[in-house]
Formats: sequence, structure tokens, C-alpha cells
Amino acid sequence: MEPRYLWFRRVSIPVCICRLATRLWLFFLLYAGCCSPANAAVPYFNLVLENIRHPAFNIHSASIKLTGILSPVLEISVGELLAGNWRWHDLRLRCNQIRINRELIGCEMGTLELGKLSSSITFQLSLQHKQLVLEVHPFPKKNSGEKWQLMIDWQAEKWRSVLKIVNGEGKFLADLLPQEEDSLQIHQAKLNGSIYLNGSKTSISALSTQLSINKLSFSDSSGLRVGERINLLLDLDVRRKQDVWQWRGKITWPEGEVFWQPFYFSGEGHQLTAKGIIKGDHINLSQGELSLTGIGKADFSAIASIPDQALQQARLSAESLELSTLFGSIIRPLAEETALAETEAAGKVNIAWHYQDNANQSLIIDLQNVSLTDTRERFAVEGLDAYVPWNRNEALDGLIRFSNAQILRIPLGTTHIPIETNGMQLNIPRAEVPILDGRLLIENFIASLQTSGWQWQLNGRLFPISMEKLTEFLQIQPMFGTLSGTMPKMSYTNSTITMEGELVSGIFDGVAVARNLVLTKPLSLTPHLTADVAMYHIDLDLLTRAYSFGNIQGRVDVEVNDLELVNWEPVRFDAKLTSSAGDYKRRISQAAIKNIIALGGESAVTAIQKSFLSTFEQFRYTEIGWGCKLRGHICYMSGIESASRDDKGYVLVKGSGIPAITITGYNSEVDWPELLKRLERAIESGNPVIH
Repeated sequence: MEPRYLWFRRVSIPVCICRLATRLWLFFLLYAGCCSPANAAVPYFNLVLENIRHPAFNIHSASIKLTGILSPVLEISVGELLAGNWRWHDLRLRCNQIRINRELIGCEMGTLELGKLSSSITFQLSLQHKQLVLEVHPFPKKNSGEKWQLMIDWQAEKWRSVLKIVNGEGKFLADLLPQEEDSLQIHQAKLNGSIYLNGSKTSISALSTQLSINKLSFSDSSGLRVGERINLLLDLDVRRKQDVWQWRGKITWPEGEVFWQPFYFSGEGHQLTAKGIIKGDHINLSQGELSLTGIGKADFSAIASIPDQALQQARLSAESLELSTLFGSIIRPLAEETALAETEAAGKVNIAWHYQDNANQSLIIDLQNVSLTDTRERFAVEGLDAYVPWNRNEALDGLIRFSNAQILRIPLGTTHIPIETNGMQLNIPRAEVPILDGRLLIENFIASLQTSGWQWQLNGRLFPISMEKLTEFLQIQPMFGTLSGTMPKMSYTNSTITMEGELVSGIFDGVAVARNLVLTKPLSLTPHLTADVAMYHIDLDLLTRAYSFGNIQGRVDVEVNDLELVNWEPVRFDAKLTSSAGDYKRRISQAAIKNIIALGGESAVTAIQKSFLSTFEQFRYTEIGWGCKLRGHICYMSGIESASRDDKGYVLVKGSGIPAITITGYNSEVDWPELLKRLERAIESGNPVIH
């Protein structure tokens, strides 16, 4: 069976033209011989054909008109021409001074009109030499050197043809061919080259072309597919042997730019070569090579069904691809809504892929000495080597290792992570990641691909990390003590991370507990987090020791309910800080009192109490309390209790002993960003401005 998409497979164009011209010529001679000048001063011939049907084309409402003897004029009009899936309307050919004799039919002055498109045309049909030469010069003649020349020769049952294009305008060809509404619109192109077509009887046996396309520009109506100043070189050869078509092709792209949403490419000598066969309803690409300048080469093969345009089998292999260019051109555009959209990459990658039976069968990704750097300094990895094999029906072992990395400036040490792949599942039974002077243990990591996307789950444990070192790398005020904890089962599905149970950690000689944690779109540019957080028996001395905010001795409990972060910035929470129950030393320094006063308002203490601030370095207290309900950017503040029935203030510190000092706040609504600025200024200067 021949390829169905070659709708002209049973057509012999020269045979059709020859038969039509010969019959027209004989009929005209018969007509002219039967008429004398006395009977017909102006000979006239008019043939009207309502329908012409052929396996390759259909013609509706056609007419052939010939008038005159000394200066005969030929007019051919076609109402509709259908060829395959293409359709043309209102085609008209007029030839002034046509020559017709026993050996030749020629037209030196002709005009071809197709809708609003018009061009000059000349042709010469030699019946003796069995040859047709046709030239088309489009109107208007902006380019005097533009020429489209078709030559057809036929001898016995064989024929050959060639279309030569000299400085051809691509816009003319695009306007000549029917266009769909959502198809690409050609704005400009310059074509030079030849297209050869040979055949025998009523079929085609060979097709070849050498064509250069220069200054090509195109776009679609949406602007999502655009090309500018593109130069292409096309070399194609197709030959038929019995019922098999053998083909080879080569496309070179030396210049130009293409934006094909979401990808952008520039022509820098990229090249595609391929060869194969076409048999029946299938096209077999037996050998192909794609060479991308700055990235590398990939070998591939494929088998596809022509009628439904379905890929049935494919293989691709590539070695030592340059990851920096590959990442920027292909991977990053596909990860536009994730943190990878702002990541730079370097290193080499090997890829092997197999597709068959409408499904991926195997994939191997081999990364070599890769580095990943987030431009916003959220993470970085260096010396990354990864061998990740996958097979649809087989369990395989792989390995991920890196020499060093960092997350939010926190360094991670050399890490080896063994992995297991089994079908659509990835397992990491156990992995340890060094973090500062501690380590993170990850256990029972299982990831699987479901219809809704990737899902995973894990649990783990954080071994003690120095808070002093942690705060140093986070570039925040130093804290003391250690951070450790147990991570319950965490799972990821539908772009959301959820935590089952409680995340318990040790911090500032107390305990921190996180509950109801839900993190949505963690890798996007706008992650969303909700959780409830509580801290019990926190040592205020460890918390405030290094701050110029002032020293506070004691223990506090903190509850932060309905915490909501958008892009890691708080937009809502209900927070409350209270003194912990129990017997422990309770002291507050003069500097800490001044800073609390700065937050509570200038009337936070009485005039008598203010006089004591310069006398004593430390004061006793019985209770500390502070509350904040954040809604948007407003913090609605509260304290231990109301100051009095007639006062709208609230008590922040309840004094004890001599001198007794009580701090009362009066700012019930505070701009949250401004409050953070006040705290930052107080910590940096140690000399708060009392409002």
C-alpha cells in the first residue's frame, strides 16, 4: 500500500495536460475547418464542464473558452478545485496571443488569478518533444528577479519534472496554498532551489529537493509561536522501490530566532539528519541525529502510524549534553511556576529513553559533576553526581551523591543517597544528610507516580544542631542551645505537603511542637503554609542573652494558632506568650524594660516607676504576657490582663518586689511591618525611642 498522505500518487500531471491539450487542439482544427469566414467572422469555442472527478482531485464549474484566429485568446476558469484536504476557489487563466499548431501550444502573455492573488504566466507545451515549460512571475513585481519555473518531460510511460525557484517570495507561496485560521501565517521568506519529481505511468517514483529559505518570519494569531529572520537549508530525497519508499533528509538552521511557547531558540548551526522508510501506513525513522549547538548531539529512532499520527515506538540516547544550555532552553521554561525557574545549572548529563506500546518503557538519567544555584540564594548544590535508572517492568538500583550543598545558607555536608526504582515507584530506605554539627536522618521515603501526579511520603529525625551555628548561617541574631527533634510521617500529593501527628523538637532548653502543617505548592514562587505551633518552657536567658534588646531570665510558653504564611511572610495568626508555670528565677534587665516600653507606648509605666530605671539594673517580675492577632498587616495587641476598668491599656509585665515595676501597653493596633522595624532598631541600637 502506498502512503495515503501522498494524495497525488496515481496522477500523471504531464499525461493529463497532454491529453487535454491534444483533444482541445484536434477539436479546434475540426471546428475551424468546418467554418469559413463567410459563416463565422470570429471563430469561437466554449466548453463548459460542471464536474471533473479524479482520485487525486475534483473540479467544479470549469470552462474553456477560445476566441479569434489571427490573435487567439484562451480563457480557462475553475469555480472550485479540491486536492486532498486543500480547496481553492475562483481560479482564472487568460492567455493573449496563444499559439496552437500540430507541434506546439504556447502562451507568451498570460495572467493567472486565484482569488485576489494574480501573477503573469507563460507556458509552452511541445507535443513533438513531449515537454511542458511553465513560468510564473507574481504581481506586483517587487523583486524583478523572482521566478517560479516548472518543467515536465515525459517519454513513453516515464516522466520527470522540476520546479526551479529563484528569489521566490514565501508570502506568495503561503497565499497560494489554503491556510487554516489557527495555522501559522508566513509574513516573509526568500526561497531558492529546486524540487524534482519523477514517475512512471500514473504514479510517483522519486522526489528530491535542495532548497534554501532565508529571512523567514511567521507568527500565529495568539503570538505564542513566532519566528524572525530564520535561515534554513533543506535537503530531501525520497525514492520508491516496489511498495517501499526509502527517504533521507537533512535540515540545517544557521540563523534566526523562534519563540514557541514556552521555549525560545536561536539558530546557531543546529542540524537534524534522518533516514528511514515508508511502508503501508507506517513511517519508520531508522536513524536520526539532532545536533544542537552549545548542547550536544542526540541519536534517535522512531516508528509512527501515518493515518492517526500516533507514535508507536521511539528510542533516544545522548551523551555529555551541556546542562547549562539544556537547562536554560528546555528545562527551565517547563518549570516556569517553580523555584527551578530561577535556577542556574552547569555540568554534563547522559540520557537514554525508550518508548513502546503507547507507554514509556525505560529512562536513564546520569548527571556528572553538576551544580545547581538558585539566583535568590534559597539553595545550591555542588559536585552532584546522580545515576537514576528506571524500567517499567524491572527493579533497579541507583545513587545520588553531592560534595556539598546549602539550603537557606545552611550548609549540608557530603551525602550519599542510595535509591531504588521499581515501576512507577522510587524508594529511599535510609539516608543521612550532615547539617552543621548535626545530621538529618531520612527513612522510608516512597515516591510514586499516580494519575494526579507525583506522591511521596517519609519520616525522619534531626539530631542536635548548635543554635549558635544555625543562627550564624541564617544571618540573624545569635541564639544559644541546640535544635533537635523527631519528624512524623509527611506526605506529598496534589502539590501539597501534609504532616500527620506532631513535629517535636528541642529548642532553647524547651520543647517546640508543630501541628496541622500544610504546605501548598512548595516549589512555586508563592508557597502557602498553614500550621499551629507551640513552644513550652523556653529559657528566656538563652533566647535573649546575645541581644542588645536586653536580658530576661525566666521561662515562657508560646502558642501560635492558625498560622498562615504566603511566600514565607505571615498574613494571619493568633499568638500568645505567657510565663510558664513553676518555680524559677524571674528577672528583667533595664534595657529589656526600655524596649518593651517602646512597644507599649510612652505611658507604659508611671513617672515614679520611670525614675527607678536609672537606679536599678534588674527588676523582679511575677508574670510576662503578650498577645497578637495578625490580620493582614495589622497586629491587634493584648497582654496579661486589662490595666484597669477605666483604662484601655493592657499589662505586659506584672512587677514584684522592691522596686515593683509594671509595664502597660496602649497601642492596641500596630502595623506589623512597622512593629518588626521597631524590634530590629531596638535590637541593633539598644537605645529605643519611647513613643
